[in-house]
Amino acid sequence: MGAIPSLAGQDAADLRDAMMEQRKGERETTVMRKYMMGFTPEEIAQLAAHYFKQHKPRSKIIMLDGHIDIVSKGPMFKAAWKEPYPGMIEHRPNNLVTTFDHKTMVVSSEFDDVKADVVNIVPLQRAPRICKDAGLRTDALDRWCPIDFVTYESTSVPNIHVIGDPVLSNMPKSVHVSNNQAKICAAAIIELLNGRQPEPVPVIGSTSYSVTSDKTSGAIAVVMRYNPATKVYERQPMGGTNPLHSELDFAYGWAWHENIWADTLA
Repeated sequence: MGAIPSLAGQDAADLRDAMMEQRKGERETTVMRKYMMGFTPEEIAQLAAHYFKQHKPRSKIIMLDGHIDIVSKGPMFKAAWKEPYPGMIEHRPNNLVTTFDHKTMVVSSEFDDVKADVVNIVPLQRAPRICKDAGLRTDALDRWCPIDFVTYESTSVPNIHVIGDPVLSNMPKSVHVSNNQAKICAAAIIELLNGRQPEPVPVIGSTSYSVTSDKTSGAIAVVMRYNPATKVYERQPMGGTNPLHSELDFAYGWAWHENIWADTLA
């Protein structure tokens, strides 16, 4: 069924096996979402739908979502769900999950109780334990690592720099953003080691592709510039989400994948 975003190793294998063993459309498959930001629940639902359409076409996927709407690429995902997978994916916004009974396989939200054959739980996200142990995860909710956005140095522990998903910011938690942050951070460290001031207004780009079938993808591309006055990265004009998914974006996505890996590991 392809790669499962945010899942790897045994987690991915367990979800794959559960989907393959599921009875043929006799009960709903529920994907639960409860997290700060990211694209993975929609992508997992899309991959699951692609598998079910081919092997278990009577199956249904229900997404219980605590947000008021899909966080990213909403129009594109909704269009993609209607075309290749009509009636298979049901998104229920404003539906924060409260409990899950693994014995009865019942997921309960503020409004619904859903019994399923396969349940994929996406828990509330936070920076890993190593960040907590190092004294870096110090925001009010004990989830993320506050930093200086010019140098990416922790505001809690001097000379420790943090990049990527653990950072407390308004930036997307994406591969492209992490790649850009690493470059900004490395350049800033070089400047500091040489007694110079780093670039005060760094710019970050974020491009990502979400696979919607075995031959189509949807894309988003934005540019953000740091504003020293507000201390946040502000989205610049133009750019945004392509409301359609296409074979062309699928080709672009594969090229982007190869290039981002080559750039990151260079």
